[in-house]
Amino acid sequence: MLGSVVATPPSLTWFRVIDISEREKRWKLSREEKQLGGSVHRRTEGGQVHHALLNLHRIEHPHTGECIARCIGETLEARGIGEDKVLLIVTDNGSNIVKAVRLLRDRSQKQSKESPDGSRAQPGGAGDGLDELWVESESEETDEEEIGETGNLELNLPDDGENSKFQRMPCLAHTLQLTLKDAIKHPNADVLISRARKLVHAVRKSSVANEAIIKKCGKTLVRDCSTRWNSTLDMLRRLLEIRTELNQVLEELGMDTLLTSDWAKIENLVKLLDPFAIHTDQLQGDSQSLSHVVPCLLNLEAHLLTTTAAGKQLAQVLLKSLRERFAAILSPDSPHFDATPAAACLLDPSVSLILQTPDMVPLRRAAQSLVETLAAQYNPATAPQDVTATQNAVDSPPTVLQKYRFLASRMEVNVSLTNQPDGTDSLLTEMKKYVDDIKQSVFNETPLQFWRSKEAVYPKLAPVALDLVSAPASQAFVERIFSVCGLLSSGLRNRTTTSLEQRVFLKINKKLLID
Repeated sequence: MLGSVVATPPSLTWFRVIDISEREKRWKLSREEKQLGGSVHRRTEGGQVHHALLNLHRIEHPHTGECIARCIGETLEARGIGEDKVLLIVTDNGSNIVKAVRLLRDRSQKQSKESPDGSRAQPGGAGDGLDELWVESESEETDEEEIGETGNLELNLPDDGENSKFQRMPCLAHTLQLTLKDAIKHPNADVLISRARKLVHAVRKSSVANEAIIKKCGKTLVRDCSTRWNSTLDMLRRLLEIRTELNQVLEELGMDTLLTSDWAKIENLVKLLDPFAIHTDQLQGDSQSLSHVVPCLLNLEAHLLTTTAAGKQLAQVLLKSLRERFAAILSPDSPHFDATPAAACLLDPSVSLILQTPDMVPLRRAAQSLVETLAAQYNPATAPQDVTATQNAVDSPPTVLQKYRFLASRMEVNVSLTNQPDGTDSLLTEMKKYVDDIKQSVFNETPLQFWRSKEAVYPKLAPVALDLVSAPASQAFVERIFSVCGLLSSGLRNRTTTSLEQRVFLKINKKLLID
C-alpha cells in the first residue's frame, strides 16, 4: 500500500516530467544519523500536478555522495521510476548531494556507452551497477563533503550535447537566499543588522518591555534565524512596523533605541530586499514555478540597476552575486548553462514575452533549441531542424508583465521570432503560431489550463509545454516533510524509526491515497 502512489511503472503520458528532490538533514542531537527525504513531482493525464513523498531514509555515518547515490537509486528502483523518466533532480548545494547526482549520471552515461547498438541502455533500476562505479571513484568521506556548500549553479552538463539523464538543478530559492547572505556580509549591512539584532534581543529578554509593547500594539519583535529564509528581513520589517510604539516603551523604561540614521538605513535596506522575499516565496511553490525563474531573476536585476544612491553600494554587491550565482541560467556562454528554466519561460504564455526582446535573443534561441530536442524525444519520428531566426519589433504593450514592474519599466517588449520557414517542420510552425498568439492575446487562465485547452492546436508542442510549466524550481516540499517529521516525533527527530517513516509517508500522501 505504501507504494501505491508511484509504484505503477511510469509511462510517457503519465510521468513525462518527474522532479526528484533530495534533502539530507542534520539533527542537533545526533551527528551520526541523518535522514534523506525524497519526493516526486508528477503531472497526471488529467492535467493535475501533485507532489508525493517517495521515501524517508535513515542514513548512517559516513554521509558521503556514494551513500546518498545508493539511497536515491534504490528509491527510484523500488518505486518503478526508470532513469528515462527523470528530467531534473533538484537538490540543495551540499557537496555530498552534488556528488551523489554526478555518480548517478556517470553510471548512466557509462551504461549508455557500453550498449552494443549505441542506444541508451534501459537498466532494471536506477540503483543497479552503482557498486562497480563507486569502486572506480575516489573516496571522499570527510566532514567537508557533508557540510560543504557550493552555492553556485554547476550543472555539469555532458560534453557531447546529449540530453543527460540525472541532470541536477540546485534549489533556486535556496540559491537566491545565498545571494542575500553575500550582501548581508557586506560591512555596511552587517553593522546595521547587528545593531537591530541587539535591540530585538534586549527587548525580548525584558519581560516588562515585551509585555508593554504587546499591550500597546498587540505585536512583539521578531528574532531572525540563520536557517529560516527571509527571517532577517522579517525582523527589520517588524521593527519598522512598530517603531512608534517601540520607541515609546524604550523611552518609558530608559532603554536605548536606534539612531535616527539607523532607522533610515533600515528603511532603505527593507526596500532593497523586499523583491527578493517576494520572488523567494514565488520560487518555492510546490509546482508551476520553474517557468518563473528567468522572469524573477531578470526582475531582480532590473530592480538592483534602478536602486537609488542610498542603497547603491549594497545593490552593486547583490547584483554581482546574483549574476555570478545564476550565470548558468541567464548566460548561454556559461560552461554550466542549462536552458531548462528558459524553455519553461518560453512556453509559459503569461511570461513568454520576456524572452521576445533584442537582448534576450541568445537565451531565447537556447530555449527553443531545448524545446525542439525534447519534442523530438516525445515524438521520435520528428527530428529537430536548424533554424536561423530573425527578429521584428511590433507595438503592443504587454499586460502580463505587471507583476515584474522593475523589468517591464526598462525593456522593449514584444519582439517576436518571425520569418521562420513555414515549410514541412510542424514543430517550428507550431512555435511560430504560439509566439504570434501570445503577442495578440490576453490570458486569464493558468499556463496548464492554456496548454490543456490547446493540445489539439499544438499537438507536438503541448506535451513538452505541459511538463515544463508544471515543474517546480525548488526542493521546499522536502523541507516541509522534515517539519512534519518533527511534529510526529515530538522533537526526538534523531530517533527516526521505520514506524515514523511510514507515518510521515501516510500523512504527506494522505490526499493522494484517498483520491
